[in-house]
Amino acid sequence: MKLAIIIVLLVALVIVTIKYVLYRRQISSICRLLEFLENDMTNHKVRTDLTQKEIVELAELINAMCEGHNKKEVALLNKDKRLKETLTSVSHDIRTPLTSLKGYFELLMSEEDTEKKLQYAGVMSERMDNLSDLLDELFTYTKLQNQDYQLEMKEQDMTKLVLDTIFSFYEIFKEKGYEPALDIDDRSYVVMCNDVAVKRVISNVVKNALVHGMGDIILAYGKIGDNIVRFTCQNSIAHPENMDITQVFERFYKADKARKEKSTGLGLAIAKEMVERMGGTIEASLVGRNFTIDISFVLNEK
Repeated sequence: MKLAIIIVLLVALVIVTIKYVLYRRQISSICRLLEFLENDMTNHKVRTDLTQKEIVELAELINAMCEGHNKKEVALLNKDKRLKETLTSVSHDIRTPLTSLKGYFELLMSEEDTEKKLQYAGVMSERMDNLSDLLDELFTYTKLQNQDYQLEMKEQDMTKLVLDTIFSFYEIFKEKGYEPALDIDDRSYVVMCNDVAVKRVISNVVKNALVHGMGDIILAYGKIGDNIVRFTCQNSIAHPENMDITQVFERFYKADKARKEKSTGLGLAIAKEMVERMGGTIEASLVGRNFTIDISFVLNEK
């Protein structure tokens, strides 16, 4: 009887020892892999020969963490690449007005005719405004690439924000001889958003229509369904066949492929980033020559 007990105990001890050795070997293998993963971005996964629940769960957790880390690493690398491309592209846009400014400054300094001096000064003022807009768009786009950057959200009267922004373009519309068709619901609709960002988004969309459109602009705003408020900007474009509707919100995209002095190609990319950070949606569509952008927010109804 005692011998049997001893044999059972010895067998149990052997089993426990084997499990202990296997556990240690598996943990050691996981540690070596983690050291490798710490220094190299790789798709290697932790594999286990053991079937114990705890070890399997540990391996799955580590794999999930590594996958998340790799995705963040790829996102950071892509973001860094995009930022470098942004700086390279915008530097070209900045160089153009700077070169023009230098040329007109030299003309201004050498000119004696007062009327021509005023003409040169006016051109220089316009170029400086363009340069200021370029730098502002670059600064805003760069801020939005930081995921830690937060927009302060408050309850806002969306109707007031829309109307204030549209009216701010009155002189520009008048100067260009445009008479946009307006379909505006002037009832108050409250949305949780950032007032500065909303105005910036609407301004960018309207500016895009002014720069790239043919002058036929329709601006609409109102409630859609039970709890959605929507702003719509529609304009005609000269060559719809050149537009890739899937790319209009990508940075630097220009349907006409021409680098216009007054456009960086960042306006709609900034609009998309801001709208999505505020929980809204922005969509573009093209029907014939009519290019439409719809911006929607959920009403903050109590």
